[in-house]
Amino acid sequence: MKSTSKSPYTQGHKKYRSQLVLLFTCCLLASCSDYLTIVPDDIPTIDHAFSNRASTEKFLFTCYSYLPNPADAFSSSGPAQSRECWVSPSGGMNWYWINGDNTGKNLYTWRIAKGEQTTNDPILNYWDGKNGGTALFTAIRDCNIFLENIDKPTGIMSSEKERWIAEVKFLKAYFHFLLLRQYGPIPIIRENIPIGSSPDVVRVYRDPVEDVAAYIVSLLDDAADVLSPALDGGETEEMGRATKATVLAVKAQLLTMMASPLFNGNPYIRNYADKRGTLLFPQEADPRKWETAKTAIKAAIDCAELESYSRLFTYVSELPISSDIVQEMSLRGAVTERWNREIIWGSVKSDERLQALANVGTGAITVLVTGFSSLAPTMEQAELFYTKNGLPITEDREYTGLYPNIYATSVASEKDADYIRPGFETANLNFDREPRFYSSMTFDGGYFFGNSNSSRDVSMKLGDYGGGISERYSVTGYLPKKLVNRETTLSTSSWTCHWYSYPFIRLADLYLMYAEALNEVKAAPDNEVYEYIDKVRERAGLKGVRETWTSAPSLHPEYITNKGRMRDIIHRERLIELAFENAPCWDILRWMEAETRWNKYIKGWNIYGGDAADYYQIRTVAASKFVYRDYFTPISQEALDRNPNLVQNPGW
Repeated sequence: MKSTSKSPYTQGHKKYRSQLVLLFTCCLLASCSDYLTIVPDDIPTIDHAFSNRASTEKFLFTCYSYLPNPADAFSSSGPAQSRECWVSPSGGMNWYWINGDNTGKNLYTWRIAKGEQTTNDPILNYWDGKNGGTALFTAIRDCNIFLENIDKPTGIMSSEKERWIAEVKFLKAYFHFLLLRQYGPIPIIRENIPIGSSPDVVRVYRDPVEDVAAYIVSLLDDAADVLSPALDGGETEEMGRATKATVLAVKAQLLTMMASPLFNGNPYIRNYADKRGTLLFPQEADPRKWETAKTAIKAAIDCAELESYSRLFTYVSELPISSDIVQEMSLRGAVTERWNREIIWGSVKSDERLQALANVGTGAITVLVTGFSSLAPTMEQAELFYTKNGLPITEDREYTGLYPNIYATSVASEKDADYIRPGFETANLNFDREPRFYSSMTFDGGYFFGNSNSSRDVSMKLGDYGGGISERYSVTGYLPKKLVNRETTLSTSSWTCHWYSYPFIRLADLYLMYAEALNEVKAAPDNEVYEYIDKVRERAGLKGVRETWTSAPSLHPEYITNKGRMRDIIHRERLIELAFENAPCWDILRWMEAETRWNKYIKGWNIYGGDAADYYQIRTVAASKFVYRDYFTPISQEALDRNPNLVQNPGW
């Protein structure tokens, strides 16, 4: 098999590549300390790390190295943990590429979705840095080491030193944020604990969530005062580094989370306290937190939009392709067009495996890319997208008559030609959907535009090259087209992955976050709420939300003026626009909707069918499990034994 991968590390970015090699090496060599953040007893090594500008800059990139990879489908909070997609670990060689064996033991997010989380060996353990989780307390320790030693080296300009300090303060804040989001109350690590400290000093307590959030905000504010709105040195030298827009966007995420039901007056954990009797969550919901969040989100938007630093991505093609394909490329490109201006902060880590999992086979393929075509959107996800009228399937008069028969089939005609092959028999569910459905989902009878700007037909029945052959298959009959870069190519003998900057956060996320906050602070939705939803809908080729819901096809035009119904509309808009990215997982958790959305059966088409009659039957693939305690990840029993002042999360 010939396999190549295009990334910045193979396209002339030699200086940055060498820095990242050292960066990742340092990360791999770093080990978790017995306690949270004890200063390592290697002072000569630290003195060497801060002996000059070059070594200090390398330590800066070491701090960046701890950022989790958002494009890792098996250890991120992406489409697996959010139950947008499913996968089967029973594909033999399918998982050798991932695990080195056939057990599926490293499919961390699926194991959580199946209800396999434990306290003895927690899955995605970011507290201790085990079982798929990054050692975030070690990351905070290294950030503190940097901040405590940055004044030692010479030869660093004062402006550069200020910037580096601001970047590390941002990273320290972000690592605290990731822990807060996953575990709830955590110990605030303001400074490292010296070697030789007494047990009383080492055995820290968890701090109340509001104190943690306030500390994170203070670090972010310090960083925002120094950093520039956009990167200074361009893609080659600066990619992935923090800017003022990045900092303010993370602050917006944090304060939106703190205003949301999971953290704001959650009645189920109101009395949760540590061993001193200190209450760790707020006792009552405070609606003013939405006002605080609204202000922070608007500040992030204003900074991002300043002098057009950031804008919604639109694809400009010099190829003779239809307007529908241009629309699709705009929607896919918002995620996969490398360092496009919609991406406020992107990752520099590899997305090759994610693209392989999301891609679809073609022609008489002989190359075996293990794990290929295995990331499978669920039937529920397919139904989530709007109709062509911009309404949910169950709210569209033109679709409701069809709704009982959406699992039946029809033959595509020429009017469907941009999305479905004329003459092909496919499910009614695949007809007359919004552009984001066609830009996000690969399905039987559809097209896949890409493969270096070419289009290929998709067939996904048993024996087809997009279906269940060899060890490559989707267990539901769908694949997430959205996650594949248009320049990534697959031939009969080679796989060439064109790397992209997987977004931590993009402008459309902020727009919808702002609409959500506006709706929460107002007595009823108004034009300002609609405006920020409509910015996203317009790029998606849809009419404005007011016009859509008050039009003839809408069954309930009154929903658009009701605060609670508008909340549901905004939630759905976020789940559609940000589908298969990391946001839906954390949105569903902060909204406290996971028990309803995730505690159900996973369904798809009968992928073992060789013709339309057999293939288009609903098949139960697996059962997803979620109970209340799963809103927060458990702390390992080992960590609790090591520090008896810690308390376990509720329900564990």
